[in-house]
Amino acid sequence: MKDGKNNNNDHIIKEFIQKRGFNIRKFYLYPDKVIIESKTLRKIEKYEIKIDTIGFDTFYEADNILVGKIVFIICIVAPIFMTILRLFPGQSISNVNLVISYIFCWGFALINCLKQHQDDIFLKGQQNLVFYRNYPSEQEVIEFINLIVSTSKNYLKKKYFRFDDYTAENEFKNTMRWLLDKEIISVSEFDKIKNEFHVKKLL
Repeated sequence: MKDGKNNNNDHIIKEFIQKRGFNIRKFYLYPDKVIIESKTLRKIEKYEIKIDTIGFDTFYEADNILVGKIVFIICIVAPIFMTILRLFPGQSISNVNLVISYIFCWGFALINCLKQHQDDIFLKGQQNLVFYRNYPSEQEVIEFINLIVSTSKNYLKKKYFRFDDYTAENEFKNTMRWLLDKEIISVSEFDKIKNEFHVKKLL
């Protein structure tokens, strides 16, 4: 993770990189957008999301790995169990069937190990941002999400705090109420900007 500037002199607030196995997710946070690069063994994606379309709520999605663990253990143990059974009289397990069981079961177990189960945090919005939950750590992921949210709120403040002599009072009130309901501004900020608006109208 690092701070810096790109070639277009747009200020990068934060660069956040997640690596899990062969998969990489890179996030570049700017004051007005987030650029995402995603690389897996199957595809490479690069796209951007406008900062004012990002939501503020998060939710988790994860696979139920208990079933996968049970299947993995069965696949490892089954061929070994068949090998032990051959030591007892009356068991007619052929060498071919035993080899097939090793190849099939252990191959399936290997695939299960290599498969990366879903364990993600989503930041909701018009287009969701998806993060690995604990890479490099869950705390760092949450901190970066909070930084995105605060950046989005600051952007929306600057965007909607502008008003002039031609701004209708109802329009102003509705906008400020929306900002307050979305917790983009605090009650004290709401009162302050409301007073500034009324003072400017009186002048």
